[in-house]
Amino acid sequence: MIRHIHIENYNLIEHLSIDFEDGFSVITGETGAGKSMLVGALSFLMGQRADVSVLKDKTKKTVVEVIFSIENYGLQSLFEQLDLDYDNRCIIRREITPQGKSRSFINDTPVNASDVKLLGIKLLDIHSQHSNILLQNTDFQLLIIDQYAKLGNELENYKEEYAALMKQKKVLSELTAASKSEDKAYIEFIYNELENAKFSQGEQTLLEEDFKLLSHGQEIKLRLGECLNLLDYNEINAIQMLQECKQRLNMIASYSDKLAGIEQRINSQIIEIKDIADELVAMAENTVENPQELERVSDRLNLINTLQQKHGLNSVEQLIELKDNLSKQLAHMLDKAEEEDKLKKQIAKQQQLLMQLSSQLSQKRKNALPDIEKSLKSTIKLMNMPEAEVKIVIETLPELTPTGIDNPVFLFNANPGMEMQAMSKIASGGELSRIMLAIKSLIVDNNLLPTIIFDEIDTGVSGEVSAKMAKVMQQIATCCQVFAITHLPQIAAKAKNHYLIYKQNIDNQTFTHIKLLSQQERIIEMAKMISNENVTELSIKAAENLLKN
Repeated sequence: MIRHIHIENYNLIEHLSIDFEDGFSVITGETGAGKSMLVGALSFLMGQRADVSVLKDKTKKTVVEVIFSIENYGLQSLFEQLDLDYDNRCIIRREITPQGKSRSFINDTPVNASDVKLLGIKLLDIHSQHSNILLQNTDFQLLIIDQYAKLGNELENYKEEYAALMKQKKVLSELTAASKSEDKAYIEFIYNELENAKFSQGEQTLLEEDFKLLSHGQEIKLRLGECLNLLDYNEINAIQMLQECKQRLNMIASYSDKLAGIEQRINSQIIEIKDIADELVAMAENTVENPQELERVSDRLNLINTLQQKHGLNSVEQLIELKDNLSKQLAHMLDKAEEEDKLKKQIAKQQQLLMQLSSQLSQKRKNALPDIEKSLKSTIKLMNMPEAEVKIVIETLPELTPTGIDNPVFLFNANPGMEMQAMSKIASGGELSRIMLAIKSLIVDNNLLPTIIFDEIDTGVSGEVSAKMAKVMQQIATCCQVFAITHLPQIAAKAKNHYLIYKQNIDNQTFTHIKLLSQQERIIEMAKMISNENVTELSIKAAENLLKN
């Protein structure tokens, strides 16, 4: 529970520091005095966003600090989770600098705002009239049932398994998307086209040489014959002329070593030309016109050129490399297909488990409904709705959700003989306030929540009804610390402690303060509430009677 609040430089609050007691307390004050600022400061402390607009003095930082007493609330494990030292006295502080930088501390240890939120929901519940909108929210309605039925552990286990299912589905979706983007059929077609071509390393070079020979065979054979005639076959040919030259040099070779050397060189040329002639003869014999082979080579080259252009490549070797890469890709896709099948089986198994868990949750929720309906009806009856009926129906959803397969519908009827309808559709503002108060009283003990603040929850209700609402708040205060921010004296009279928020004008500046009222001060304040700020003997007596009763 809240033991002490300290606020500096927040809106109209220059400096505020006050202790609080346990039980039921009310906070009153004229409109604009700063009651909403106190709630705003506590909301800021608990992690709500704020900016430099809250700074009263733009040159100084804003500080909100609250000391909580947290023994007997089982928060040791949460402190371990946050890696914080546990103490029965917990100090939460939050600051915002003139530069807009926000900082949070728990027991003087710097923490993230998310950590403060996580701890804050365990320490403080701020309920305003706008919170009644939650009654239209099926998630909140389900939360009421789960908290009353104490399904925290079961629900946490279900949520963990549901998160595992969502993770599996996400992986499957990514695998499926990847498979679609790769277009397996197209890849298989390209691979088969290259595989059927049966290309080999160096094949293109050999084919291009063969094509040249085959397409020019007649010309090659003609020119080879002409060369052979010049070298050997004509009556006057190169070999014959070199042999005659050799004979003549032989006659004079003995006269000079140089002449002898030239003779030997001519002899070598004769041998080389004879080898050339023999090679030309062989080539001439092997050069034949073969239209069938020429067509085969031409078709093969056309296939190579077509596939190179199709894939933007320059050689057979690159086509072979592409085929090998596609083979690896197809193998990888096959592995992914097997992985998809395996994942689908896991998802089916996980869904079966979740259906079992959700069915168990659903049954326990339904088992708790009669007691919830009875308790709500009983509490609402105390607040001047004796004929009101409350009925909770749980519908089954078509698919699993993060909280199971249940969709609760809170039905309500304030008047006998009328058809029960969804609570959010037929309840008035005042009725919603009373219903919400009844719900808070229903779950606050189960929550082990240290402190709850009702911020003008009495809006739209009469004095008689508000007095009965105050009795419910008194009842809630037997198990937690309760604050009610109110304008109604009937509620103020039921409180154990009465705090007044007021403002002062000093040197053309407005300052907000808070103080605990003495018994006499309390009578005067309530008299103002009764007589619209005009204190009279009648209003004082009325205030005294309210307090006495």
